Amino acid sequence: MASETLAPQMPVVDHLATGADSLTVVYDRDCGVCRETVRLLRRWDRESRFEFMPLQTAATCGRPMLEQLAAGGHLGDAVHVIDEASGRVVSGGHAALAILDALPGGWLLRPWAALPPTAAAADVVYRVAARHRDRLTWFVGMRDEVSCPVRPPTDAAEDPLAR
Repeated sequence: MASETLAPQMPVVDHLATGADSLTVVYDRDCGVCRETVRLLRRWDRESRFEFMPLQTAATCGRPMLEQLAAGGHLGDAVHVIDEASGRVVSGGHAALAILDALPGGWLLRPWAALPPTAAAADVVYRVAARHRDRLTWFVGMRDEVSCPVRPPTDAAEDPLAR
């Protein structure tokens, strides 16, 4: 798979969540935060834009792109949004923007998400939230769901999928 497919440099809304195809959201089913987020997204996804796949099953799902990503070992680093039709993969803050864009009303975010500072800010916010997820989940009332074995996101310079 080409490196530009794994680390897109364009704004998220230029290549994800703008067509009628569904997007695959890869998450950690062992993480209470991830499970709660998926539960909410399923409720908000009235147009069935998302397919949710636990990272634990991606390696054996029978879909070459997902299996190749799983073989690379980076799926546990962050949430990923995959558009198999275009071959695009975004992670972390970029994935959060792609998810927001695909939800009903996401078009309101599109002009702001296209600005480079927005994507950079989304990545920073994602990394900070991921590092402090235990405190954040306690703050929002998920005290019993804090079990999250996902490693904190690595620096984008070290990992091409951390974007």
